[in-house]
Amino acid sequence: MGDADGGPTPPDDLPEMLIQRIDALELPELKSLLSYIERRIKALRTPIETEIKANTEGEIIKIENHGAYALVLKHPPDPDGSGVDTDITSLYHVRHESQPDGTESLHWAYLGDVHNTAETRCKTCGQTFDREVDVCPECDSDDVNTEMKE
Repeated sequence: MGDADGGPTPPDDLPEMLIQRIDALELPELKSLLSYIERRIKALRTPIETEIKANTEGEIIKIENHGAYALVLKHPPDPDGSGVDTDITSLYHVRHESQPDGTESLHWAYLGDVHNTAETRCKTCGQTFDREVDVCPECDSDDVNTEMKE
């Protein structure tokens, strides 16, 4: 699909004058224009954190923005519809996804459930183990310290 000169067919919704000006540009100028357009789109786009907060069910625990994508840690909605299921914490990879009609939506990729990262540390031998254990399996000491790790 292209014009008689082998170039791409311009979109119907751009003014002819703009198309002519773009077609007159050389490669370095086109690359600069593309870079500017990408920065302009980024400036006009709603921040991904805002979109995630506005368009998700459940309870968001943490959003890590990595520019092109975000990692989202959240509790899903409770299956019976009574709030959130705090027994489950899930991790998602979220990014903007272009649709064929030119719009964008958020693409959520489920990465898995994250288990509670709280652990117990034995004050005697330093061994770490699951927080629900009251006696160190290494040295049988009951002198343990519960701490949260992220």
